[in-house]
Amino acid sequence: MAKRRTKAKRKPPGRRKAPNQVAVQVPQSSSETSLNAESLATLETVDPGIHAPLGQARTRWLFSEWQQLCEMDISDVEQEPERKQLAVLIASAHQHQNNLDQARRWAEQALEWGCERSLVAQALVSGIHNTLGRLALLRDDAREAEKQFSDSVGVMKLRDTDTKTLARARALHAANQLSVPGALHASEEVRGTAPQVEDGFYRAFEDKFRGSREEIKRRVGVYLPFVQPLASYYPRGSVLDLGCGRGEWLELLRENNIRAEGVDLDDGMLSACRELNLDVKKADAFEYLASQPSESRLAISMMHVAEHITFDTLRALVKEAYRVLVPDGLLIMETPNPENYTVGSCNFYMDPTHRNPLPPALLAFVPEFYGFKDIKILRLQESKRLKPNQSVTVMDFLNGISPDYSVLALKQHNNMIDEDIWSREYGISFSMLEKLWLDHNDD
Repeated sequence: MAKRRTKAKRKPPGRRKAPNQVAVQVPQSSSETSLNAESLATLETVDPGIHAPLGQARTRWLFSEWQQLCEMDISDVEQEPERKQLAVLIASAHQHQNNLDQARRWAEQALEWGCERSLVAQALVSGIHNTLGRLALLRDDAREAEKQFSDSVGVMKLRDTDTKTLARARALHAANQLSVPGALHASEEVRGTAPQVEDGFYRAFEDKFRGSREEIKRRVGVYLPFVQPLASYYPRGSVLDLGCGRGEWLELLRENNIRAEGVDLDDGMLSACRELNLDVKKADAFEYLASQPSESRLAISMMHVAEHITFDTLRALVKEAYRVLVPDGLLIMETPNPENYTVGSCNFYMDPTHRNPLPPALLAFVPEFYGFKDIKILRLQESKRLKPNQSVTVMDFLNGISPDYSVLALKQHNNMIDEDIWSREYGISFSMLEKLWLDHNDD
């Protein structure tokens, strides 16, 4: 099943409680408003002793401390004498973080409190330039990145700031967050919280039942044609593999000159990765994903993770993946296929850490619900015995359907991935077996 080229509007999720919406159209690009009418005079130098909240908020805005601003709630602001200026800065911070729904709501609140429309527009356009600068860094376009970060600061027209120095600081801050070469190393790794037994059992289990390292690398090679075009467009971008296991996918990506990082909680698995000098961290998947900057990864993969976690956790991961992926980014989720009767009734439960099987249509609906535009199901690892015009037996109906499948989800429509590759049908489904049966027994 593939969902392609269908247009749908999406309401980005908010992060925190925000003011009630007001029917006001907020400009979404620099072409929609004139930015020369008014500077942000009311946001310029303030006496921190008189207007401490506004002074602190302005400092946070200048030094890209978006998250601290985003954590502010209406109850923190509404009683302040400079509440309209605070609302503008908070709206801009949400725009910088790509929290578009919250940015719009705070912008509307600033207008309701009496802020000039041109002032609100400038703040939001600043966030757009910042996002474009981050994307330019991922494309390895240093000149464009410098221009966008400079515009991000310059559009605010603050007289008491060195725009060039501040723009460079923002570029370095973004490069550090995005982990592009040349930037400072990321901070200390995030530690997971899930309980585990540190005796190497799960690595031994994988070695015995999952298949050899070379076999797994061959299997995951099916994803390369989907990821390589994105890596070419974002040469500084990287793939994040959640639940990386022994690192076969990470190793294959490295062999194809695609930057990648993996996280896992199992020390035995991580040891296998480190033996190959793969870039891995011991971390809880959701905590690590939540720590990533918005629009910072070209692809996020979860190979045989979905069946190990609660459905609520799965939904949270997919929702967070949407935030972290670049606009053209790809989400990959592979899991056992319960359409295969032997898998669904027996083999799935060979792994004691599995929770419950996920039907393909259910897993595919999750990214669709959270705003991904193109959804595709790949059925995988089927027997090579079944071919057209070949007789189908009862055992084929029990074992012949592809034992694994994956859901691929593109954040937005794009033409980077070859249409023939995207539209191709992969693997064997029940309907295909039925057709083989009917074709062979037509007489």
